[in-house]
Amino acid sequence: MHHFDLFGYQDGIGGQLRTTLPMDLETEIPGVRHRLDVGVRYDDADPLVVSLVFDAGDDVPISWAVCRDLLLEGLDRPSGLGDVHVRPADDGELLIVLRTPSGTARLHAPAAALESLLLRTLLLVPIGAEFAPGALERELDILLPPGHS
Repeated sequence: MHHFDLFGYQDGIGGQLRTTLPMDLETEIPGVRHRLDVGVRYDDADPLVVSLVFDAGDDVPISWAVCRDLLLEGLDRPSGLGDVHVRPADDGELLIVLRTPSGTARLHAPAAALESLLLRTLLLVPIGAEFAPGALERELDILLPPGHS
């Protein structure tokens, strides 16, 4: 059974959070942006990741896995390495930059709404509690061949 709270978040079974946030995609024309409704997903089964889901008009949506800690840090200061960078922007926005070999997407997200979601993730899985004792070893046993040391 699902329910929605006053902020529009849908709590799922177990430790899942799902919502849709309006984000503005910068275009190559200075000052021109396109509004996108971006799905934001969190599942305590993968506690380090917040997924950003974009409907590209195809049958399969595009999903970016972004480190929760990177988003939290980006609320206060520029953060990121590699393909994902996050930093505070003007007017209460958070700038999320996603890089691929085919181009770069610069998204302006409502910082307060994203911060609210991130704080809710911390209620589900606090920082430092992402892995229960022995969880890393169990994951390695799944990934590595039998008889590894």
